[in-house]
Amino acid sequence: MIGIDTNVLVRYFTQDDPGQYQQAAEVIQADDQVCFLSNIVLCELVWVLRRAYKSEKTEICNVLELLMQTPKFELENQSAVYQALQRYQAGRAGFSDYLIGVIAHGAGCAMTITFDKKLLGEKGFQLLDD
Repeated sequence: MIGIDTNVLVRYFTQDDPGQYQQAAEVIQADDQVCFLSNIVLCELVWVLRRAYKSEKTEICNVLELLMQTPKFELENQSAVYQALQRYQAGRAGFSDYLIGVIAHGAGCAMTITFDKKLLGEKGFQLLDD
C-alpha cells in the first residue's frame, strides 16, 4: 500500500496537466497497488475541486463516492467519510465540517462547538454566538 497526496489525486481527476496526469495514472492504476487516502487528503481534495476548479457539489460528491467504491483506494475511515458525505450532500456546510463532526462523535464527544453559521441546526453541532 502507498499513500497518495492530494496533488496526485487532483491531477488524476482533473487531467489538467497531461504529464502529471500520466504519472498519477501509472501509480494509481498499477495492478499491485492499493492507494491509501487520509481524511486530510480527502478534505483538501474537496477544497481544491470546489475553490480552484469551481466544481459543483454534485461533481465532488461523485468523486468521493467513486473513491469509496473503488477497491483500489483504502480510506483512513471509510465509515466516517460515508457519514460525512451523506450529511454534505444534504447540508449547507462543507465536507470537512461534517467529517470533523462525525469523527468527534465517534470519539465520544457530545457536541462539536463551532462559529460556522452553516451548521446551525445540524445534529451534533452547537454554535457559539459571536
